[in-house]
Amino acid sequence: MSKKLTWVLPTFIIGAAMALIGCGNPAPEGTNAPTTTTGGTARTTGLSGEISIDGSTTVAPIATLLAEDFKKETEGKVTVTVNKSGTGSGFKKFMDGKLDIATASRPVKDDEFKSLEAKGIEFIEIPIAYDGVSVIVNPENKWATDITPGELKTAWSKDSTVTTWDQINAKFPKEKITFYGPTDNHGTYEYFTEAINGKKNEIRKEYQPNQEYTAIVSAVAGDKGGMAFVGYNYYAENMTKVKALTVNGIGPDEKTIADGTYKPLSRPLFIYVNKKSMDKPQVKAFVEFALGDKGKAAVTESKYVLLGDDVMMQIKAHVAAGTAGTMMKDFKPGMKLSDVYTKK
Repeated sequence: MSKKLTWVLPTFIIGAAMALIGCGNPAPEGTNAPTTTTGGTARTTGLSGEISIDGSTTVAPIATLLAEDFKKETEGKVTVTVNKSGTGSGFKKFMDGKLDIATASRPVKDDEFKSLEAKGIEFIEIPIAYDGVSVIVNPENKWATDITPGELKTAWSKDSTVTTWDQINAKFPKEKITFYGPTDNHGTYEYFTEAINGKKNEIRKEYQPNQEYTAIVSAVAGDKGGMAFVGYNYYAENMTKVKALTVNGIGPDEKTIADGTYKPLSRPLFIYVNKKSMDKPQVKAFVEFALGDKGKAAVTESKYVLLGDDVMMQIKAHVAAGTAGTMMKDFKPGMKLSDVYTKK
């Protein structure tokens, strides 16, 4: 009989759990299990096999860099396959037992949680970075620099009939506006619609969805009246092509995303690991690898924002304890991870 998944309470015995991560004890000679350093970084000698990862397009740059670095560390003996079918599709494959790891740009949803529970799939939820959903426009748009959540709702709500910029703000000119964004398969779509419209998946009828963020950026870069929402990485990598609006006077950058002042569009990014897969030495080592210095490097190189040390300590304890389930049941846009992971 499979164990029942739980909504995890944020309580940890940190000392014992951290010892499991950073004990530094070598594996018995001749085994295929990785050892760990005192810093929690996996030693990858003696590993082989495969790791399957799919899900969020937003998280894909981080996962891809980790996969490349891990392959080098294992001298090519571990194959890590990273796909980016979208958060929703990734969770579906995860539910079917086809993945070791699902990447996600929003927390697991109630219906996904119930399906995983029904199928007996336990998972370990691991926040790995912060992101700030960025509202981008064309650089030739000189009139719009700041926007409020209320104005964004006017533009993006399911009943919106906005077709020109002045309908958002009377100070803007009567210029045509074209809306671009990700498809409903993306966690970014779900997060943005909940944060701005108050309900997931409710959005204006007239907008041009695209599965690929690079295509969305290109569309706005070529359209003076264009507006879109994308993950911070896709804005940060394309600052010469598009500009980001400030929201209530606060723009997306490393500081405002990390401290939560860029709200309500700051959010955590996740990997969800099949707990059964953690019995595979290569998967366990990859997770430890992702939580170590190589993980930090992948986050910063991908133009995302590092989690705070206090939160990371709690997350590492959570992983070391092997606690299945989610701590994000009550998480809402605008909240900080510290509201969850350091809550007493």
